[in-house]
Amino acid sequence: MDGYPGDQARTTRQMQRDIASAQGSAGLRPPLLEASKGWIFTDMATPDTPPAGKTHIYSQGGRLWASSTAGAVPLLLPDYPQAPPISDLPSRATVSAPGSYSSAWAGNVLSDLTALFTWANALQTSLEAGDILLPL
Repeated sequence: MDGYPGDQARTTRQMQRDIASAQGSAGLRPPLLEASKGWIFTDMATPDTPPAGKTHIYSQGGRLWASSTAGAVPLLLPDYPQAPPISDLPSRATVSAPGSYSSAWAGNVLSDLTALFTWANALQTSLEAGDILLPL
């Protein structure tokens, strides 16, 4: 027995109309993402929880999120605090040990240690200002 009741030509024409209609309406909805040059996600509200074993990845507030039965979690690490920049450690005055020690060489060592202390202190202050290090 034939599985297609009625006129097969009429059924084919109806299928062609249905396909054309589906193709026409598919272009009306904006895409959720673009991928020709990387992925561009459109922000959306938190979606409904997907079924168990499924994960829904979406963008909200410019961040990627994943939603599952375990809840919604951000996919990327949060922004870490930034400390204010400090100047580079100055070049050393003491390059190598001399053949005989002098007060000038000792002065250069003291100058190097003072510069190192000042730089370390600036680093500590910067890290404290950026909430990266607790004040000592």
